[in-house]
Amino acid sequence: MAVYDALELRMIDQGRPEYVPAREGDRIEKELDRFIHKTHGYETGWVKVRDGQDGDRFVRYDRVASVSIVRGIDDGHVPIAAV
Repeated sequence: MAVYDALELRMIDQGRPEYVPAREGDRIEKELDRFIHKTHGYETGWVKVRDGQDGDRFVRYDRVASVSIVRGIDDGHVPIAAV
């Protein structure tokens, strides 16, 4: 499985987090900046998240309760440090 850094989104009324990987060639801090300032696709109100089992899907930006950076996770959303 590929290992990557991602934004971890905690959603309103949802128990599990969602993950947004950094765009290819970019650092995760740049993706966080885009997310916070609602640029590069985030201005649409929808966020493309990675779902390791079902492929990519979209969630509403206004349903995000919090965002943080998670380093070294795989498509099963398991931090490598926890393995």
